Amino acid sequence: MSDAWKHLDLEGEGLQSANLRLVQLMKRRPRAYGLLALFPLGLHRAYLEDVRGAWIYRAASVATLAAWWFGQGWVALVIAGLTVSFAVYDIRWIEDRVATLNKVLRMMVYKGKHSAAAPKGFRGRYTDDDLDGYLRVKEQERGGHVLPGKDPALNSRSRAPSFAEQEAMLKALAESRQNDKSQ
Repeated sequence: MSDAWKHLDLEGEGLQSANLRLVQLMKRRPRAYGLLALFPLGLHRAYLEDVRGAWIYRAASVATLAAWWFGQGWVALVIAGLTVSFAVYDIRWIEDRVATLNKVLRMMVYKGKHSAAAPKGFRGRYTDDDLDGYLRVKEQERGGHVLPGKDPALNSRSRAPSFAEQEAMLKALAESRQNDKSQ
């Protein structure tokens, strides 16, 4: 399916508008994993709204560079090893975090903002205009579910009409309607 609907806004406050807002806000796993490649900067944590974790990655990167600059190779190696191990852990963390954030976003979008008020004079899907005519037409129709023993067409039979009998009844009904129209 094309993604063209994501760029079409009907300017309403209904479900379509809520879906458009949600698509724009949702976090995407591929983007988070792409930012994980730059883990020393903590961009993947910042993208997933974990500001503290992002700054911890940045501080660890600065500490690694400072230890290396001052000749503390083992210290720099230990800090870098810990940073890489946390980045490996973040491969799994990203899955859980994206799912959690997107669930919160869905709840916020769908429950948070109510739709716009109904237009002036809106009374639902039906109107009372010509209600009498509508009721006359509906009273002439035969409903699909008739209580057992109440259908005059079946009262004389002990079983339901066969397919051939149903076809004959339909043909007779069609002929009677044609005769009514021609008169």
